[in-house]
Amino acid sequence: MQNYLENENRIQSENTVSIVIPVYNSAKYLSRCLESVLNQTWKALDIVCVNDGSKDDSLKILESYAAKDGRIRIFSKENEGRGAASARNMGLRNAEGKYIQFLDSDDFFEPDMVESLVKKAINTDSEVVICRGRTFDDELRKVTGNLAHPDLKYAPDKESFNWRECPEYICEIADNYAWNKLFRRSLLTDNGLSFTPIPISDDQDISMLAPVLAKKLSVIDRAFINYRVGTGSSQCDSQTRHPEAAYEGIYTVVEKFKKLGVWNEVRQSYLNVSIRLMREYFDRMTEFRKAEFLYKKYREEIFPLLEAEKLPENYFHDVRIWEWYQLITTKTLEEIFFESARASGGTMTTAPLRFQVPYQKIRKNSRIVLVGKGLVGRYWYSQLLLSDYCDVIYWTDTDEHIPQNLIFDAVVRAR
Repeated sequence: MQNYLENENRIQSENTVSIVIPVYNSAKYLSRCLESVLNQTWKALDIVCVNDGSKDDSLKILESYAAKDGRIRIFSKENEGRGAASARNMGLRNAEGKYIQFLDSDDFFEPDMVESLVKKAINTDSEVVICRGRTFDDELRKVTGNLAHPDLKYAPDKESFNWRECPEYICEIADNYAWNKLFRRSLLTDNGLSFTPIPISDDQDISMLAPVLAKKLSVIDRAFINYRVGTGSSQCDSQTRHPEAAYEGIYTVVEKFKKLGVWNEVRQSYLNVSIRLMREYFDRMTEFRKAEFLYKKYREEIFPLLEAEKLPENYFHDVRIWEWYQLITTKTLEEIFFESARASGGTMTTAPLRFQVPYQKIRKNSRIVLVGKGLVGRYWYSQLLLSDYCDVIYWTDTDEHIPQNLIFDAVVRAR
């Protein structure tokens, strides 16, 4: 038993993992985030917390935890108003572990996440290990489901692999998150990989390029990261405020793929991911001018940059993305609005339907009962479900059908 413990301690000390946590006004969630790291079954941790000019009690919370656990190191910087990229990059520069992970201060790890990923890296000599994540609804205070991406079904059925074994799927296997991955730190630093200084979607550079640069990577088909939604500060919540983030991260990724000489080989996979992201942003726009802005940007600039003006149906791995791509490339914006309304939340994008919902009259993240019959009620219901704006706990035709014991914040009537 003693020999086992000594060997385990030696393995851990030789494979310290740095956890980089950017912190900005997240006092409400920070303790749970830190506890999830401190209570990891893998104890050899270098916890790099970057206070990004917080105005609340975040720094005090960090200092109180650091006083109790020497594995926590705190760095502070002025907030630049451009998202978490600069804080993540400061953490990356100051990390000292052999491996590195990234965690947002409102999210949290499962207790065995680090151990599972680092042991996979050690046993397979992988430079990147990828897992899945799941959503944690802040309003409901519970896990609400696994994230659809990354799509690990495309990964080769073997302990480790190289991107050249699956070039048409590599970007979908990796996807555009940094927080569901363990990286060998030298892979990032030796190749000059960092976070792009944009408000959101700043991790495409690292997430897309590291798996291609890695000699070996592997996957664990389990959700280890809990991604908090419904807080008003997650990337999903920020997309409507920053439509430009739908494409800003694309520029450097494409440039670097071309510089590496692999663009032609990974292009199909990257287009499947990037066009899916473009759709997600377009579908979240709740203002006409922003939807119009993205429509023109995609057609006139982004698709030409990606050499994606005319792609065949078999180029796409998800028929829903193909259908949306067809709408954007062949229809006018007015036609898209009309066809979307007729689709009623089916296979076509439903973003235009949201223009009918008076969001300003509904409190964000509230629990509502929707009263509305016919097509209008159905349209509103599909809009509200897709928008993540509030939680529709019941939909009925008339007030008389609302259950008496139902707990909700407001009744919204579709007209």
